[in-house]
Amino acid sequence: MSRLILILLLPLSAIAQEFVNSSSFENKIAKGITVVEFWAEWNKSNEVSFLGSLKGCDSYKLSIVKNSGVQKEYKVMAIPTLIIFDNGVEQQRFNPNIMMQLTATKKEVQSVINGITLNKFQ
Repeated sequence: MSRLILILLLPLSAIAQEFVNSSSFENKIAKGITVVEFWAEWNKSNEVSFLGSLKGCDSYKLSIVKNSGVQKEYKVMAIPTLIIFDNGVEQQRFNPNIMMQLTATKKEVQSVINGITLNKFQ
């Protein structure tokens, strides 16, 4: 029985999005393309559902409640906000609408990631 429960829980752990915090933030965004969702539990109904399925990048969530210093440093005024970094440098930001919902689609975000990757080969 315990093996069955473990097997059933494995897909959930694979889907779960890794969180980053203020002490690990700079290291996580330092190399390669990284997408960070600035997030809060109280707006969970508007979280970015496609974050973990983006290709060619690492992706993380950052709780603005627990990491307000990072939020302030990057001037995130509303959530969810997605920021795409390349080697620690902000390349693109997607802000939410007035209803605190991200209007950018997975296709739009993936297009920016693909463009950053292609520019490395030119």
